[in-house]
Amino acid sequence: MATIENEGVVSPAKFKAEMRSMPDEQLIGQDLVQQGAIHAVSYLLRHGCNETAAGEMLASLRENSRLIREEARRRGKPTLFAEDQTVFS
Repeated sequence: MATIENEGVVSPAKFKAEMRSMPDEQLIGQDLVQQGAIHAVSYLLRHGCNETAAGEMLASLRENSRLIREEARRRGKPTLFAEDQTVFS
């Protein structure tokens, strides 16, 4: 199963080098992840970054992830993550 590592800030040069060796599907996945993160952080900055707002967003995202894993199992497809990759519950 996959995990998300928290390595801090990756240098642009290192990230660019990693992208050059990525298969197309992984590059598309990276774009989706980055855009989701950009949207989430910009939402919090616009509407107030507080525990209530972040908690509501996290709960919604976790439920959506659960539903995605459920649908993948129904289709007989593997999922990337056996559980949510959280550092805060």
